Amino acid sequence: MRDLFGPKGRSGLPALIARRLLPPGGPEQADVWVQGVSVGEVELAHTLVLALRSERPALSLLVTSSTPAGVGLLGQRFRHLTPPARLQPFPLDLPPSVRRLLDSAAPRLLVLVETELWPVLLKAARRRALPVLVANGRLSERSARRLRAAGRLFRGPLEALSAVSARTPEDASRFASIGVPEARIHVAGDMKFDRPLPPEPAFAARVRALAAGRPVLVAGSIAEEELDFALSLPRALATGGAPPFLLLAPRRPETWDEAARRAGEAGLGVARRSAPDGSGTADVFLLDTIGELASSYRLGDVALLGGTFGTRGGHNVLEPLQAGLPVILGPSTWNIRRAVEAAGAAAVAVGSTREATAALARLLADTGARAAARAAAEALFLRHRGATQRTVQLALELLDGPGEQRGPA
Repeated sequence: MRDLFGPKGRSGLPALIARRLLPPGGPEQADVWVQGVSVGEVELAHTLVLALRSERPALSLLVTSSTPAGVGLLGQRFRHLTPPARLQPFPLDLPPSVRRLLDSAAPRLLVLVETELWPVLLKAARRRALPVLVANGRLSERSARRLRAAGRLFRGPLEALSAVSARTPEDASRFASIGVPEARIHVAGDMKFDRPLPPEPAFAARVRALAAGRPVLVAGSIAEEELDFALSLPRALATGGAPPFLLLAPRRPETWDEAARRAGEAGLGVARRSAPDGSGTADVFLLDTIGELASSYRLGDVALLGGTFGTRGGHNVLEPLQAGLPVILGPSTWNIRRAVEAAGAAAVAVGSTREATAALARLLADTGARAAARAAAEALFLRHRGATQRTVQLALELLDGPGEQRGPA
């Protein structure tokens, strides 16, 4: 497991698949099993686990993830818990794999973060009368249509859900539309609003030295198709003054080297987070690590949100907002529209890369606009806190109560 939790974890895919196929056993049983598929869900799992432990300090925990990046982040986020949590990859959704881990851990509650509807696992939980909670439940209309089309194939697994802690009324309605009884669905809000503001990253002084007084533009979760646009910004925004310093965080680890190559071809000096500090100058700081983007926003003046200039939709808009940064987004915000609308002046959605460049230029030149965005973001977080505690209460009720009677397997 050390390979999966270390810096080389992203190259350990064969080992990860083997451990998912045959989950390692162990003597450590767990009161609660928490599953988060990848990085974002693991971050939410961490928020939830800390809140659970504040209520029940001795609660034993199993925390799993499905992707190399998610498994690697488990080690960073949960390694220092006391008492320690059992950390390992999520099993493949095959009967022998699922059975092996359930037999080994013997959990009393299974918590699935966001949208984790694995048929084999849910059927196994139902057979064992294991309560299942969907935390921060999120379900797109597209996913809901697919599940409705599956009809009876998913009816049995869905009956295993003891409770759904939905982010929004719209999510709650979609869970009801796929057959989850309304009595089991609770609108708790989005746990992302409850994540504590992370400390500045360990490399903060290095970034400030490289920026040398220039404003810092954080381009977060940038897809490969958005790299050229992000890398064009230092020069495009250098009108009448020094260009901004670009802190670039590509979305996928497999694009880190490509981002460095393209920056060099564009004539930009690059410093990489993974490389020794060195000295000299740079135009771009390449964040080629997992789990440090949220803290990196604290070093910025403005943010550009990746995914919104492609077709896949935006990533976590709340991270830059929590750091007090105004956020520029492209037209593809269908999956985060509610958060963008609630953010008001703190989030500016535009229709094209040209409009985004103009909006960034205005914000970089206007300290008053940046201050107004910071105030709007602070008000947003104050309004929406509390989802984690509401979800914890649901979890504790399932742990302590007799549970709903389910039908036969």
